[in-house]
Amino acid sequence: MRIRYAHAPDIDAQVRRIAETLGLAHIDGRVVCMRSAGSRARWTLARCHALSRIMQAALGVPAHYVIEILSGPFDRLSAEEQTKTLIHELLHVPRAFGGGLKSHRYVNRRTVQKLYEAYLRRVQGRE
Repeated sequence: MRIRYAHAPDIDAQVRRIAETLGLAHIDGRVVCMRSAGSRARWTLARCHALSRIMQAALGVPAHYVIEILSGPFDRLSAEEQTKTLIHELLHVPRAFGGGLKSHRYVNRRTVQKLYEAYLRRVQGRE
């Protein structure tokens, strides 16, 4: 079966809300959220894709990033785990917005948990 892709406005809205709440000002309309179905990936919930510098130069466009949500696995997560997954993917997008991705040395469970707790405090109005 082929992988099918569709725009994910629900995930896009969630990503924008998370980015705004956490002060990730570099996240803008050049981050696009997509939902995929049909992937055979076993342990993957979401992926972050970047338009490389060579592709930017060849196409004459600025950097863009895609957060891909794998429908089946992601949709079965609790709301908390979905939020943590989206925070994880957002952390891969560097502030310089140059077309690269931040590595898992920076994007890890500890960093995600810290930001998730900050997100909850801000959403609940305690900060």
